[in-house]
Amino acid sequence: MAMGKVVDYRDTAGKAAGTGAHIVAITGADGKNMQAEYIRLDANAWLEGQVPTGSDQYFFVLSGEATLGEKDKPGRAMKYGLFAVVEEGHGYALTSTYPSEVLTVIAPPPGAQSPAPGFRGGIKYVSMHNEPVDSVPAMLKQRIYLVTKETCGSERAHGMIVKYSPSTETTMHMHPDCESLFVFLEGETNLTVNGEKAVGRFGNAAFFPCGNKHSLHGTPGNSYFIEFHIPYRYTTVR
Repeated sequence: MAMGKVVDYRDTAGKAAGTGAHIVAITGADGKNMQAEYIRLDANAWLEGQVPTGSDQYFFVLSGEATLGEKDKPGRAMKYGLFAVVEEGHGYALTSTYPSEVLTVIAPPPGAQSPAPGFRGGIKYVSMHNEPVDSVPAMLKQRIYLVTKETCGSERAHGMIVKYSPSTETTMHMHPDCESLFVFLEGETNLTVNGEKAVGRFGNAAFFPCGNKHSLHGTPGNSYFIEFHIPYRYTTVR
């Protein structure tokens, strides 16, 4: 069985792609339900791609400013906190005037088409700064939903921003029928990965295959991360 892992994606050189772009695998071969990658863009970079048939592709700007749009159509400038979903089969162009960092997730990965309904509408942009905040007092956390059936009509993934307080504790659990990805944005979050303690901070991502046990805990100060569970429908076992 594949093991959980923490990836220091900013410290990896990555594979050259397009013009002035480098791609670092986060899930790599361990991702059966998702393909997550970190894209480092130099100034004046240009990267084109096409969303696989049967998949959604998601983009989230981690730093800098990148312009994302459908191929041969005007794009939209995206800064930190802006999220985009692109429809299957659609080509896209990702460019930057200044050095930028972008997270991208494909659900499911190329070659693993999902029969579940996906996003329709070409491309949709969502800002974490403008979306409603769902407070969960009993769990001492807040959520901002990015990918759900309600937000973008897709049943291929469940994606959200999660905010932890110092006292937030998500005890040891696992998801037998989905993969989980946590990409840390601000502050620090304590983790248990394969029974070992770890700390997630900006530049780190944690990936857990189906059935892999993990826990997360708040630390002094608040912390944010972007969280994906793929596929959309899953169960939690403690």
